[in-house]
Amino acid sequence: MSRPAPTEAVATARRRPGRQARGVALCIVSALSFAVLPFVANAAYDAGVGLAELLLLRFAIAAVVLWLLVLRRPQSRPRVRTAAAGFALGAIGYATQSALYFAALNYIQPSLDTLLLYTFPVIVFTVSVLRGRERATALRLGALVLALAGVAAVLLGSDAGSLDPLGVALGLASAAAYSTYILIGDGIDPALDRLTLSALICTGAALTYALVTLSRGGPDFGFDSAGWLWASTLALVSTVVAVGTFFAGMRLIGASTASIVSCVEPVATVLIGVSLYGDALGPVQLAGAAAVVTAVVLLQLKSRRSRLREA
Repeated sequence: MSRPAPTEAVATARRRPGRQARGVALCIVSALSFAVLPFVANAAYDAGVGLAELLLLRFAIAAVVLWLLVLRRPQSRPRVRTAAAGFALGAIGYATQSALYFAALNYIQPSLDTLLLYTFPVIVFTVSVLRGRERATALRLGALVLALAGVAAVLLGSDAGSLDPLGVALGLASAAAYSTYILIGDGIDPALDRLTLSALICTGAALTYALVTLSRGGPDFGFDSAGWLWASTLALVSTVVAVGTFFAGMRLIGASTASIVSCVEPVATVLIGVSLYGDALGPVQLAGAAAVVTAVVLLQLKSRRSRLREA
């Protein structure tokens, strides 16, 4: 095969960095969309919405919206096996991760729970390297360490409370479940449209929580009207946008890089809390936030330079 003409090589070099930048941007949008989740959930709780009902509404509304979007786009039907994998990913993977995360909140503070959850980039990166899907370059290792150190600085800079062994175990189990969810999602047939995959995942999770609420004699929708607003916000922002943009970004930059970029989420959560409640960030927390941002920028700039050299 002949080498591309100079103009084609330049165009290729420009498309590749653009692909990387779009992937990082999509993962950041996803992280910010997930970051507002605890605040929206608390508002829903204040309106009288129960946890099981909130999760059911979150995934059910999201599934309906996502399927409407899927139907508007002409595309081939996914294979039964691929569709079943996406459905199971939501019914088992995403539903399990959510249950473990919220269960841990009964024993440890939210900041510590979030910190434990954000050990998942280490798991994803390690498994990706062992499977030969990622290279353990000095930059990636350094960015991973920098991002995790930044997350720890931001979250541990506030009062994390005392450590409860069961709460810590549940938090780490949540990270393991989320890592499995990401790795399996990354391995699902790339020909499957990511929007369709998101719809299948939310449908599976909705069915799981429908069964949970029914087993408890519910669902109980006798809450304030404001609860529907907050549940819909949770479904649209922290589910449709968050899940859809994460999978779209992961398709462009890979699972391990997407996981590292997602470390923006806990930092954003703390910053939102500061904005809403007027809490002051200490110097350690500011340094931690800067470390996460630096890690994301380093990943993007290094990848852009290497792709330009390859072109």
